[in-house]
Amino acid sequence: MMKKIAALFTCLVIGVMLTVPVPAAAQKNMDTRFEEIRSEAQRLMDEIKVPGIAIGIIRDGKVQMAGLGITNLNDPQAVTEDTVFYIGSVTKPFTSTVVLKMSERGELDLEAPVRKYLPEFSVLDREASEKAKVIDLFQHRTGWQGDYFEDPSSGEDALEKAVRAFRFLPQRTPYGEVWAYNNINFVIAGRLIQVVSRAKSYEQKVKDELFLPLGMTHTSFFMSELMADRFAVGHAGVYDGTSEPQVSFAPFPRSVYPAGAILSNASDMMKWIQFQFDGKDKDGTQLLSTKLLDMAHSPLVEGELSEYIGVTWFVEDIGGVRTVFHAGRSAGATAKMLFAPDKKFGIVVLTNSDRGIEVYDAVIALALKKYLDIEKIPLVAITADRSSLEPFEGLWLGDNEDYKIYFDNDQLMAERLYKPLGGVQIYENPPPISMSSAGEDMVIMTDGPYKGTVGELLRDKSGKPAFLSMQHRIFRRAE
Repeated sequence: MMKKIAALFTCLVIGVMLTVPVPAAAQKNMDTRFEEIRSEAQRLMDEIKVPGIAIGIIRDGKVQMAGLGITNLNDPQAVTEDTVFYIGSVTKPFTSTVVLKMSERGELDLEAPVRKYLPEFSVLDREASEKAKVIDLFQHRTGWQGDYFEDPSSGEDALEKAVRAFRFLPQRTPYGEVWAYNNINFVIAGRLIQVVSRAKSYEQKVKDELFLPLGMTHTSFFMSELMADRFAVGHAGVYDGTSEPQVSFAPFPRSVYPAGAILSNASDMMKWIQFQFDGKDKDGTQLLSTKLLDMAHSPLVEGELSEYIGVTWFVEDIGGVRTVFHAGRSAGATAKMLFAPDKKFGIVVLTNSDRGIEVYDAVIALALKKYLDIEKIPLVAITADRSSLEPFEGLWLGDNEDYKIYFDNDQLMAERLYKPLGGVQIYENPPPISMSSAGEDMVIMTDGPYKGTVGELLRDKSGKPAFLSMQHRIFRRAE
């Protein structure tokens, strides 16, 4: 009976239009563009077996939102625009925005060494420890190990204990030379916020600086503060096409909250997007200057492929339009927020599945086409000799996952091998993935849930392959 109920609710689609305090003047009736996007989202959810998602779109102050599917296959309730999801690393811009606010008030200097404010901070590499600046924490070029999810404490001393433990972190690449996504830097930034502001906790500081002024009353780091809200539970991805998703729920330890632990809903995230356009709070008071907002949204540092980094935000030109975005993933949940500040357009997609990435990428691409008439031109597979792909062979080691790349006859294949996080095996390894050339020193996945993902070889000064860059992470070849 429960399976029948779950199947019934999986097909349920709830679309809701609301007028919210910020931004104002929400539409009462969905236009045909939003209906097309919602229909495509539902089709993808059914195909990929994503239990539920919430979508919010804002254009010139007009908001449209929809909830689709269910919160939990074990206890199915309809997803609405008010359903709370984990947003994963979409948390990171909240952390850096608080730092920007503090810098604007003269409380800290973005160009100052981190050690000016955290004398106890160090990693194994002495030079990196001494040179790292506050702004470096938000641009992913510090070079030390980027993923470390231990749980030293659940109390207000969690960040202090975590930062002290970082003295054992190895240097993966020379400081300032290679771009590689780094979660640890945001833990350091969270501790910096706590120390410089003399706040009782990092979480309370973010609440006071952003959640409350923006009217984000259903957003928190703590599930206990949102007990009255409907909550979307995470689900592991289904890869065999026949089995049903299983609940997968493993919250981050408090020591990594600044990197990815916010819970929010589509309604509140619309307020966060509106803030990106004008820097104002819910009452119209300037919360952050447009100068610093523009800095955060500008292409300051070259990232992976066609992407750049501003201050935490990823920045990419699509069809001549500056788009700014960040995605997030936690156990069984994925999310992405993208906006075009010059067009006053923004979208957020929240999901309760590991495979929600496939839904949000397609939904956002469709929204960009429908609302802004722009389209990202993807890299595609090209014919290449086997010899040009042989440098990719081998076991490539990362901090929380590895890639095993090998030939099956003449077909290049990859296995994605997840490691336990904090001693817990959270993610299931997907089936082997076929790969083809996408150009010199580049490969592209050609099937499965990560179809279209591009990997790039990074060579050292002698021309020898040194690293594999894949999905914002750096992997080093096993000896």
